[in-house]
Amino acid sequence: MTYRLSPHLRYCLFASASIFLDVDRARYFLLQDRADARFRRFLEQSADAADFHWLIARNIITEGCDDPTLHNPKVPAPTSGLENHPSLSADVVSTIRAIAAQITARRMLRRLPFAEILKPGWSTAQRVAQDQNHQVSLVTAAFQRARHFVPAKDQCLVRSIAMKKVLASHGCHVDLVIGVALPFSAHAWVQSGDTILTDPLDLVEPYKPILVV
Repeated sequence: MTYRLSPHLRYCLFASASIFLDVDRARYFLLQDRADARFRRFLEQSADAADFHWLIARNIITEGCDDPTLHNPKVPAPTSGLENHPSLSADVVSTIRAIAAQITARRMLRRLPFAEILKPGWSTAQRVAQDQNHQVSLVTAAFQRARHFVPAKDQCLVRSIAMKKVLASHGCHVDLVIGVALPFSAHAWVQSGDTILTDPLDLVEPYKPILVV
């Protein structure tokens, strides 16, 4: 019998624990000590019958062949952040659009399942921007100006969803990244290549990606 990680889970390994994101339930959970050891033995293909029974009972693994692309987020390690981005002035229309996009994203998070929101289709650019760097700079400036008019605290996921969607409409291909850290905390940001668009680099550096859209 072949087993794989349950498809609704994403995970990130730390020295003393494993953090999981249950995409279907929009919640995180932590495995430590013996529980963490069971999961690591599964990854190392050295799990025994008791390990399999424990992991199956908690819906951490299930029958089937694994798709490693789901559980190994591919995104360049960031080397620069918002503090290194060109300082541009945002016009009123772009700022209003950034505000409206965040209001829409907040409503989406209230009304739609988390897994549905994070499907790539809704925010995939349908064309390629002629000058992506310039468009990214303009949108980044608009979202920075919008912070004066919309709440910024604890709104990282709202802001990231909104920015990715606006950039996609301009033909810009960027990544929405959700990262985790210990002691447990989670953060979301938007990244273009190795540049963070929503935060200073030092704010994001403690986090390890657990999901990339």
